[in-house]
Amino acid sequence: MPSYDTDGKKKLPKKELAKTLFDTSKLIKMSKYFIGVIFTLSMFGCKKDDAKPGAPKNYYTSFMAQSTQTFYGKLDGTRFSWTFGWNQSQGMAGYENGYGICDSTDPVRVVLFGLISESDLHTRFTLYSPRYNSLAETEFADVFSLGKKKLGDFRKDFYLSITKDNKVYQSNSSSPANEIEILKTQEFTDYNGKKLRVWFKIDAKLSSCNCQNSTSLLTDGLMIAEFYGIRKGQ
Repeated sequence: MPSYDTDGKKKLPKKELAKTLFDTSKLIKMSKYFIGVIFTLSMFGCKKDDAKPGAPKNYYTSFMAQSTQTFYGKLDGTRFSWTFGWNQSQGMAGYENGYGICDSTDPVRVVLFGLISESDLHTRFTLYSPRYNSLAETEFADVFSLGKKKLGDFRKDFYLSITKDNKVYQSNSSSPANEIEILKTQEFTDYNGKKLRVWFKIDAKLSSCNCQNSTSLLTDGLMIAEFYGIRKGQ
């Protein structure tokens, strides 16, 4: 016969009461377990997001560890990539007179670097330095010191020209806020003589008509360039 407590509530038999207490204890333990699992998964989820390839730290760490001539980024949101190598792109490097005249004795020059696609010779880019006196170490150091530089007009500033999909994109002074950043430099010698390897970061507005109309955005641009003829006589 069922028994009742002082409040008039039905008392459970001892066996049923013990079973209820056991089930409640088991439920509490399972709840703690699932909470622990969810917390652990959340922890791993955060770590996974932090380590994704697009994260700035890993992105630049990987780039800075490379040494192969390359240029990649996004042009108007579309990714592009040039890398020096067999069946990929061929490199070009050299220098020109800084004033555009034919005078081999003039030490003022601009140095240039570029890559040309082996599959399409019309797909290429060229980066020119500002003009500087190749006999003056102070001018050389000023051009290639670490930090942000102006990306703009040919010979006056760092100048970038890209030919892609039958279009020519180029930097100019119509976008005065354009900058190119030197992240790292390394001088070395190979069979061609002294060279300078430079790691660049570029985000800029480019145009195909030397004007402000029809600008294109270059974003996430990273380049490893190798310049030859950086000093006169070398």
